[in-house]
Amino acid sequence: MSRIAIGHINPDTDTVCSPIAYSWFLSEKLGLSTTPKIAGALNKETLFVLKKFGIPTPEILKNFTVNDEVVLLDTNNPEELIEGIESAKLVEVVDHHKLVGGLHTSDPVKITMKPIACTATVVWQIMNDSKVLDLPKEIAGIMLCAILSDTLKFTSPTTTDEDKKAAEELADICGENVEELSAQMFEAKSDLSGMTTKDILTVDSKIFEMGDKKVKISVLETTKPNNALTMKEDLAIEMSKMKLEDKVDHIFFFVIDILKSEASLLATSDDEKALAEKAFDKSFEGDFLILPGVVSRKKQIVPALEKVVVGN
Repeated sequence: MSRIAIGHINPDTDTVCSPIAYSWFLSEKLGLSTTPKIAGALNKETLFVLKKFGIPTPEILKNFTVNDEVVLLDTNNPEELIEGIESAKLVEVVDHHKLVGGLHTSDPVKITMKPIACTATVVWQIMNDSKVLDLPKEIAGIMLCAILSDTLKFTSPTTTDEDKKAAEELADICGENVEELSAQMFEAKSDLSGMTTKDILTVDSKIFEMGDKKVKISVLETTKPNNALTMKEDLAIEMSKMKLEDKVDHIFFFVIDILKSEASLLATSDDEKALAEKAFDKSFEGDFLILPGVVSRKKQIVPALEKVVVGN
């Protein structure tokens, strides 16, 4: 069988870099030959990270087969996986999200899940427990980038002391300046050139089950929010199309201003606007709901929306 390390669809930097790093560990240190794969095209930040550290882009996997042994990283949600996971042999899960349920295995599997900001931090802790002393600089570099991306350079409320400690240790290994590296990453993340409205809405997008409703929440993290906000009409049209195509009950788009640590929420219907106003206890200003201090989908956005969607 072929052992594969892979993360969720609509891949971000953590869900690409953590499987690459963990594949190195499993292959080089545990003798478990493992190949990193990705579940879709890469965003500009992740492309920058891999190019900077000279890491080849993993192959895109279209679906799992009965010949695959699968190590899942950065997700445990079947809705976020490519097709065929029920046919493959799931052997391990490494994650930092809440337990969703829905995955089934014929044998017990190894699961490592921690309430911290980034899967790469969990991977680094696993490596430390195994006394890894010769981590290549390029692997340390991409793991550091994953942490900086998921924590928005430690400004996200999901950030823990464990993430900061891991980032400091990885920075020492790869020799990178955190401030300079973060600025380069966020500059790449903020480049919308050549992207369609659909690209912008799907670069970081997930569907959540909230009671009997399906809710799609898309996020764009950027240092240049106006590049997206000025596209509000086209984005709203595309959101309405996606709502029908994805068969979801609600769709929300959050533009996260990394520098100001605030979100601008775009919704397409009066019902969704009412839900958002109730969830965040604020009123829309024109087309947007401005949310100071809101930067985390996992810790701030999803819980607030879920509370009102389920109770509505």
